[in-house]
Amino acid sequence: NLSYAIEGSCNTYFCNVFNKVISQPSFPSIEASYLNWKNEVNKFGFGVKLDVDLPNERKGLVPAPARYDRTYGKRHWRANTIISLAIGQGELLATPLQMANIECTIANRGFYYRPHLIKAIGDKDVIKPEFKERINVGIDSQYYEPVINGMQAVVERGTGAASRIPGIVMCGKTGTAQNPHGENHSVFVAFAPRDHPKIAIAVVVENAGYGASWAAPIASFIVEKYLRDSITRRPSGINPKRYMEASLLPAMPGSKPKTYYKQLPGDSSKKYPADSNHKSIKSDTGRKKPTALKLAGNLSKRKPDE
Repeated sequence: NLSYAIEGSCNTYFCNVFNKVISQPSFPSIEASYLNWKNEVNKFGFGVKLDVDLPNERKGLVPAPARYDRTYGKRHWRANTIISLAIGQGELLATPLQMANIECTIANRGFYYRPHLIKAIGDKDVIKPEFKERINVGIDSQYYEPVINGMQAVVERGTGAASRIPGIVMCGKTGTAQNPHGENHSVFVAFAPRDHPKIAIAVVVENAGYGASWAAPIASFIVEKYLRDSITRRPSGINPKRYMEASLLPAMPGSKPKTYYKQLPGDSSKKYPADSNHKSIKSDTGRKKPTALKLAGNLSKRKPDE
């Protein structure tokens, strides 16, 4: 069930779906099937530039089949070889802008407007036509409802529940972006309200750990401020003042950022080696395996087709 998989960050579900998509017998080869998947992902704005009005925009990375041919050898890789792409890990890279933009696409049930940097919002009747062009991603609107149901459940009773805003139906997803250079990054993407949405957002807090601990509360405060022009204490007890006073600059090497709150139930789980004798512990705390997006980092050394 897609909605439950999103609510619980169920890696197994998404890996199974990815395997079925990439292993379709209707394509002449794995490379052809993967390229079809890559092209569909590109339509959502991943792996391509969105042409925002800022210099030096990066396009992230959805690898070309040639990358895997070089790594594993032509016809020597399969869906299971690159299965980490199913949960946004592996070689997949995305910018915060791309993550916010896909929230716009989900909120709009299948289309987005090219993002722009604006100074002010004036008379809607005099907006230039190029700013009102819809970019459709080619997926019928009905298929977004299970996704939106799952995202709403994340905020109402899942890993983002502590950031729920009374009176505002916010749909979101927590994430923990793995960082090979230090502490993981805290990530949260969302839009609100569910019906007739007015804001989409992506918050990334470097080296801050679980998405529920830092990124989700910050996003909820911004959403509330935008929609109501006020910020209130959450029913969970989260106090906006402490987040406003916290220093969220990346931690220096060898140091740890200050922690104002006990870590909330995470969207990530520790991985053990195959021969480990650790015991499996059942829990009803909502802790699930991670669904994480790597952030676009230093892409300057990568080839254009990667």
